[in-house]
Amino acid sequence: MSNARPSNALPPSLVWSAPAGWNVTESSDTDARRTGYGVPKLGNDKEDAEILVLHFGKGPMGERDAQWDSWLGQFDGDAKSQAERKELKSESGFAVETFEFLGNYKLNVGPQRPGMKKSPVQMVKKDFRMIGAVVKTPDRGNWFFRLVGPDETVKGAREPFLEMLKTVK
Repeated sequence: MSNARPSNALPPSLVWSAPAGWNVTESSDTDARRTGYGVPKLGNDKEDAEILVLHFGKGPMGERDAQWDSWLGQFDGDAKSQAERKELKSESGFAVETFEFLGNYKLNVGPQRPGMKKSPVQMVKKDFRMIGAVVKTPDRGNWFFRLVGPDETVKGAREPFLEMLKTVK
């Protein structure tokens, strides 16, 4: 028996090690939203933070700027030019780019109308921090990791999140 995959088979998913205490909130082997985690709130924060792991393949939605522009566009002001950016490598050698931004985060609430990019109603979350990452893989396209939530909770999860990115293989 051969272990070769058919030529139309999807490349294998990435794997990583998530910290203990982060609760898996969703999981899929085929949807764009591959995994979600809840990060328990810290200090005076009123809610938990959320981590999403997304994969869109090698098409235009899998381009870094397509995702990052959308994510940074959820903040007031010019988050795109003001976000702090860094680069690192995973232990398996994948290039990883990150950004971090703190500001007023706007969540769309209710249905979007045809032709509109945003819902007519938004909930504004003050002092929310987002850390976004793209893991660049040569054969599987870009994978996106996004940590967002109240400032203190996200700051507390920053190092474990970056350590998780380093374990991606």
